[in-house]
This record gives sequence, C-alpha cells and structure tokens, in this order.
Amino acid sequence: MLTSFNYRKLFASILLMALLAGAVYLVFPLPDADWYGTYDPAVKNILAGKSPYDVPGFHNPPWMVLLLLPFGLFPLHVGRALFFIASILIFIFILWKTESNALTAVAVFLSPTLLGGLLASNPDLFILSGILLSPTWGLLVLLLKPQIGMGLFFYYLYWSWKDGGLKNSLIIFAPVVIGYLVSLALFPALISKLLHKSAIDPWNRSIFPYGIPLGIFFLWLAIRKKNPYLALAVGPFFSPYLTYYSYLAVQIALLHKDVEKVIRRDLLQFILTVILWSIMLTFRL
Repeated sequence: MLTSFNYRKLFASILLMALLAGAVYLVFPLPDADWYGTYDPAVKNILAGKSPYDVPGFHNPPWMVLLLLPFGLFPLHVGRALFFIASILIFIFILWKTESNALTAVAVFLSPTLLGGLLASNPDLFILSGILLSPTWGLLVLLLKPQIGMGLFFYYLYWSWKDGGLKNSLIIFAPVVIGYLVSLALFPALISKLLHKSAIDPWNRSIFPYGIPLGIFFLWLAIRKKNPYLALAVGPFFSPYLTYYSYLAVQIALLHKDVEKVIRRDLLQFILTVILWSIMLTFRL
C-alpha cells in the first residue's frame, strides 16, 4: 500500500517527466545557435578524449564543459531541453534571491536578451548565477565569460584587498587564477581562441570603447555602494567582444533592490526591454 509520501514522490516524478517531454517537444523545432554547434560538440569531444577547442565556436575555459556535462550526457535534443529548463529555473531563482516582483519578472522575460539567449541555448544565465556564490567560487563561474564577469573581478579585487589585504585577495582569487594557468598549460589552443575572439566576429555587438565611461560609472557605483550586483553591469561595457544576449548582465545587475531608491525596478526593466527591442529591430541585430 502506497504511503502519502510515495504518492507525492510519484506525482513529482510524473510531473518531471511531463516537463521534460514538453520541453523536448517545444524546443525541438526552435532555431539554435550554441548548443548544437558549440557546447554539445565540446562536451562530446571531452568524453571522447579530444580537445574541446577542436570545436570552432568554443572559446571558454575548459571548466565550462564541466558545467554543461550533465546535459551533454543525454541525446542531443533531450540535453538541449534539459538545458532550457535549467536556464529558466536559474532565472526564477535569481528573481527570488533579488526579491523581484511579478511585473519585473515579466519585463525581463520579454526582453530580447533573455528570450534570444534561451532560444540560442546560451549559457549566460548559468554564468550570471555566479553572483549568488561566494566570491571565491563565484569568480570561477563568472569568468567563464570575462565579458560578463570582468566587473566582479575588479570589484572583488578592490574589496578583498581593502577588507583583508594580500592574504584575503589570494584566498579569493587563487582558484580562478590556478584554473586559468592549468587550462593554458593543458590546452595551449585556449590562448589563440581568446585572442582571436575579435571585433571581426559577425556575432559581436560590443560598443567598446564608447561604453567605457558607462562601465567606469557602474564600477564606481558598485564599489561606493559595496554592491556586487551593480558590478555585473560593468563587463558588457568594458569588453571588445560580446553577443547581444550578454547585455542581460546589465538587466540582472539592476534587479537589486537598491535600485528602488531611485526608480521602481519593474518600471526600469520595462523601459530597458523597450529600448533593447527598439535597438534590435532598428539595427536588425
């Protein structure tokens, strides 16, 4: 005889399978720019004992593969569906941690950056979740894409030194520095991959160097307010390369409740969504 606990477990299992089946059905016909052509092949290369840098579009540190490995173990379309579900769950978790209301959630969800990233299977939401971790481990996630985590690098460098001197800075930065050094030693191709991710790339939507003053403003504000979220907005304006989806970092930065001291977050996010759609449609990004 089934107990009440088993009934709940059975219901949860059926719901999970239904979500997976629904995601596979919905995601299968959608266009994809990243999972099919870049991330799944990179995971498959590692599993086959090959270099992930044999995949032309893979430019991230190799521990990106560890992040995506659970999805790459599944058949192609199932892995993408699970990735899609996980991305939405991460977005919901970020909204919960920032105490965002329903209107704010709707505004961000309707933005071309979030929708485009979800459809392209872009891992930016996974990387942005690094803001929820401690600085030591958060940097390992955030610097999977320096164009997203660059601002946090400077922010944590400043405050780790100010709060605890050299020893504190070494504790916080040792894992990510060691990670990059080991990666470069094991995969020398990473150097050329990073250097050749240039303004020539057809997916590049950077406004560098014109965005530098805005990046400096956000970094100054983040340090002055001691608010790491605001530092998320720095990277997209300091980077010579990023896709349009990565401007989502600015929107996530402005989800912090401190923004309410100046403007309602839901109103701000709707304004940003309208601006982003206007830019995208005008310039056909």
